[in-house]
Amino acid sequence: MPKVITRKRGNTWEYRFELAKIDGKRKQKSKGGFTTQKEANAAGILAASDYQTCGVYFTPSEISFSDYLKLWMKQYCKVNLNQNTCENYEKKVKLHIEPHLGKYKLKSLTSVILQDFINLKFNEGYSRNTLSVIKGILVSSLNYAVTTLQFIKNNPMASVKLPLSRARSQIETRKKERIVLSDEFIKKLFERFNETTTAYNELLLGYTCGLRLGEAFAVDLEKDIDYENGILTVNHQVQFLNGYWTLLPPKYESRRKIKLDSFTLDRLKQEKEKHFKSISYYDKYYTQLKVNDKKQLNYEEGTPIHLLSTHENGTYIQPRIMQHVGRIVHYKLYDENEDISEDEFIKYDFHSLRHKHATMLLENDANIKDVQERLGHKNIETTLQIYTHPTEKMQAKTIKILEQSNILK
Repeated sequence: MPKVITRKRGNTWEYRFELAKIDGKRKQKSKGGFTTQKEANAAGILAASDYQTCGVYFTPSEISFSDYLKLWMKQYCKVNLNQNTCENYEKKVKLHIEPHLGKYKLKSLTSVILQDFINLKFNEGYSRNTLSVIKGILVSSLNYAVTTLQFIKNNPMASVKLPLSRARSQIETRKKERIVLSDEFIKKLFERFNETTTAYNELLLGYTCGLRLGEAFAVDLEKDIDYENGILTVNHQVQFLNGYWTLLPPKYESRRKIKLDSFTLDRLKQEKEKHFKSISYYDKYYTQLKVNDKKQLNYEEGTPIHLLSTHENGTYIQPRIMQHVGRIVHYKLYDENEDISEDEFIKYDFHSLRHKHATMLLENDANIKDVQERLGHKNIETTLQIYTHPTEKMQAKTIKILEQSNILK
């Protein structure tokens, strides 16, 4: 560390130390205004240490994995990843990684320790998707420690594997089981939440378009719908970030065009007409929803936006109303409709409508590639997994094929 020199200048003290030469010329760092020599010396030592270590206030070989993850989040994630991804990573780190691995020094992590950790999470019943995210965080963070910061020589995650897909955990997997909603259930759902309710439009888009929850609450009546050709373009989803509902790209950047059925298209045309009539009717008392440069929805500043999910007076209908829908379905609808399986009422959530939409298309022989693109699935394997929930209609078609193809009859 460079030597710190203090001197008195007038009634105050300053520190000074040598910096690296530039073009052969001496450079110095100095700062004055300290009341005593002791204060100047202490500040000078701190500044010299900062200069010597380039702002790193620790010995890389001694840093804990917990502190290293905070450094990685600050230097890499918040620079290169979107806010939603960063928040998801922070949750996974806080809930899973830090409690088990945070106490180790970065240099002490081994493949054995990390494999035991992955196995532990597996045996606690976490889904393969959750395990993949945790593994991805560990691989990425430790790669950064190797290649960019050079804190360690090798990535100990290189040989760590997820358990085989046929493996069975000690606790039943926490992965949510998807069921195929029956036609009878769909009818009852829309009888209860009909076109007069605030949840109807978004439920309809989940059922007839297969939209995700955040996507259904981000549809712009003016910009996202081609009324002449009957096409809905999925440009955004909404997420609640930093106290605001915020427009973000769809999951997996899955911007896509969805051909609308005539029933849904007519409904959207009606909603657009009603929306702009309300603006004229309420006039200065209309609460105009806006989106600012940060893509946050608000009423104070930004560009006016005309979302489907607004009340008559212009205020935003938030996705949280689906929690109310869920409570009604789970705790009330079954008592009124005992002829429908209790399982459907218990396991229903908004995503069930998306699953129903896909199943409805597949069991009627829709092109699977078209279904994939309609749903915005990242890969076709995700779409194919829907076939793991065969319906009676699918099974009947299978038997019909066998009956027609059996040459032994």
